[in-house]
Amino acid sequence: MPLVQTKRLHKFFGKNHVLKGINLDIQEGEVVTIIGRSGSGKSTLLRTLNGLESIDDGTIEVDGTALVAGQGDLRALRQKVGMVFQQFNLFPHLSAGQNVMLAPQVVKGTKKDEAETIARNMLARVGLAEKFDAFPDQLSGGQQQRVAIARALAMSPKVLLCDEITSALDPELVNEVLSVVRQLASEGMTLVMVTHEMRFAREVSDKLVFMYEGRIHESGHPQEMFNNPTTPEFANFIRTQN
Repeated sequence: MPLVQTKRLHKFFGKNHVLKGINLDIQEGEVVTIIGRSGSGKSTLLRTLNGLESIDDGTIEVDGTALVAGQGDLRALRQKVGMVFQQFNLFPHLSAGQNVMLAPQVVKGTKKDEAETIARNMLARVGLAEKFDAFPDQLSGGQQQRVAIARALAMSPKVLLCDEITSALDPELVNEVLSVVRQLASEGMTLVMVTHEMRFAREVSDKLVFMYEGRIHESGHPQEMFNNPTTPEFANFIRTQN
């Protein structure tokens, strides 16, 4: 049984049909990377997986928690799905440690001492053990994004969604964030990523998903897909990324 499964997923924004019957299975411990041109539905698909966008038809199931169009337990779903965004979205008046502590305390009712222990462990996990008391404006963009990853990990999600998490960073800071994602993948974290980093997608992913005009156009093992694209649309996409 897949850890994450979508069946016949549809999403409209007004008359714009953004997701057109998405069927996707993600196994526990799998690293799935979603690629495609801007407007193909990548980020919308990611946002439906933790209920940030409602669905108009179809079903989403994460670790036994089901969401059907118009009904389902969003709170239960979101406790199983962590998300890291393009923008870091840290509270500027809170230290790195306090940012990471907040969700376990508010959502799960974790006591302060326990939340602090979790936060320190998660910051250490992303290489920022010494930054617990630093405020966001004292951190580089790469460090802020790593705090955002630690914040998501503090909720012990079953799956972590990463939406273009390096696109707001200066080029020299990209690798420090990607190295954290590589480490998480090596530890067996279930990851679903939208990215423009093609080399990274090729190296780290177990499954590559190419979206085109709201549909999954091709999917499979990254090496096979990059070496032998089966559709002209994906072949064209690869050419434009080099």
